Amino acid sequence: MVVHYCGNPADMDPILEIAQRYNLAVIEDVSHAQGAIYKGRMVGSFGNVSTTTVKSFATGEAGMLVTDDEKIYQRAIAFAHYRRHDQLTLNEVKPFAGVPLGVIKGRLNQTCAAMGRVQLKYYPQRIVEIQRAMNYLWDLLEDVPGLRAHRPTPGSGSTMGGWYNPLAIYVPEELGGLAVDKFMDAVQAEGSVIIRGVNFPLHRNPTFTEADIYGDGQATQQAQATRDVSRPAGSLPVSEAAYQRALGIPWFKHYWPKIIEQYADAYRKVAFQASKLEADDV
Repeated sequence: MVVHYCGNPADMDPILEIAQRYNLAVIEDVSHAQGAIYKGRMVGSFGNVSTTTVKSFATGEAGMLVTDDEKIYQRAIAFAHYRRHDQLTLNEVKPFAGVPLGVIKGRLNQTCAAMGRVQLKYYPQRIVEIQRAMNYLWDLLEDVPGLRAHRPTPGSGSTMGGWYNPLAIYVPEELGGLAVDKFMDAVQAEGSVIIRGVNFPLHRNPTFTEADIYGDGQATQQAQATRDVSRPAGSLPVSEAAYQRALGIPWFKHYWPKIIEQYADAYRKVAFQASKLEADDV
């Protein structure tokens, strides 16, 4: 399963090569990246099947599954739909036409479907506007120490689509080791927007490490496990570091240069005066 996380297309070439080598199906999660392009081709068109919820492409509450594989399509209808069962021809699912095999309804409701049809008319031009605005922000921040753009390399033929949940990668080593919380506080004090960009690592979340959700006398993550599956702090350093380095930045839907410049100036000011922030702690 490939996730085009926060709008940035995954590197599909090596993924597809591995899938072909080992005869694996590829599932693309496009929930964050509707309209994004990878090397000139739209994400969601590489795998055997792609799925998406509504993020930058807003239609209320909705999700979609896309495939050109008839077997996958019919199995999806059989398991999560209760209307199109007259289309079932495969022997493995045709005898069960009627009630969804998965006992869930995966059909998009009519109101959200109507909104989605309208969105489809305007979404391509909205993408162009968002791309122009967000790339302008990062062009302004290109030379700022301590920050890296979370976007495809310019000229690569890849784009971010609607740029859902835009991120900055924080590099404290370039700012004298300034703690991420201090950097965020300073940016907010300048009137700009900055938040944690990704969720707290799930393997360290108390819901899994401490809570006994199933009432069997052990932490949730151990429920029904036959061995110790706990992950102490430091056991997954890449996942844990992401929480400290991924920052949520303003998501501009319109190309308003003066406003974008004001927000960018706040980031620049804090980054270029980081040494003063550290000195205040001494």
